[in-house]
Amino acid sequence: MGFAIVVAGGTGVMLLSPKPPAASVAVARSTVADGDRPPASDPANRIRVAIADPVPGRLPAEGVPRGWQLKEFAGQAAVEVVRTDGRVAMRLRSDRASFAVHRDVVVDLKTFPYLTWSWKVTQMPAAGDVRDSARDDQAAQLYVVFPRWPSPRTASDVIGYVWDGRAPVDTRLTHPKAGNVRIVVVESGRAALDRWQSYQRHVADDYVALFGRPAPRVGKIALMVDSNDTRTEAEAFVGDVFFSQTSPGRAEIPSIVLR
Repeated sequence: MGFAIVVAGGTGVMLLSPKPPAASVAVARSTVADGDRPPASDPANRIRVAIADPVPGRLPAEGVPRGWQLKEFAGQAAVEVVRTDGRVAMRLRSDRASFAVHRDVVVDLKTFPYLTWSWKVTQMPAAGDVRDSARDDQAAQLYVVFPRWPSPRTASDVIGYVWDGRAPVDTRLTHPKAGNVRIVVVESGRAALDRWQSYQRHVADDYVALFGRPAPRVGKIALMVDSNDTRTEAEAFVGDVFFSQTSPGRAEIPSIVLR
């Protein structure tokens, strides 16, 4: 029993691969390889969504890392696992393309409400603007998907955190091509290009503010890059993603930007 989740992107909407309902998660986990299982909590009481687990023995490693799936919407995806600035990251490169990588992750936000991630953008789509459907391109996008039954394809809620070229930080809007998707701009413009930026969001609070009701379980996350609307190029490096019980705080993540 599966479903396709609709997530908005610069080309319109994207259909992500199915995930079993909660009742069958235990069965699914017992029949797949470790790298394909939804991530579980670690000794630090975090759910780590690793960019690569295990890390390939030789880097860079071209292709989508184990545990992730690829969905192309326009053009050809360019994905590889690299070591850069002393860390392992996923490199997403778009040449007039639009694509996403996604994976299952089951998270109860009552227990793990905080989302923390980091990325570095090295090239932004020229003139990209999330507020304009004709120029809706961003180099760095992270989507959190909340499956809603019995019609998950059309009813699932999605929050997208994006680095936009023009829209101010904290801009919030409903995606014009997908009413189930809410967008939050966490970074804007070119001032922070070529430097790692890290972010922290209380996703449960964001969900209440954006949808007006308590948050259900998270079922999937997706990373996306697109530059097809502006017919330009874009590139981003993304590190591990974490859900945690408490705020990591600035003491644990030095020299970053928390939003």
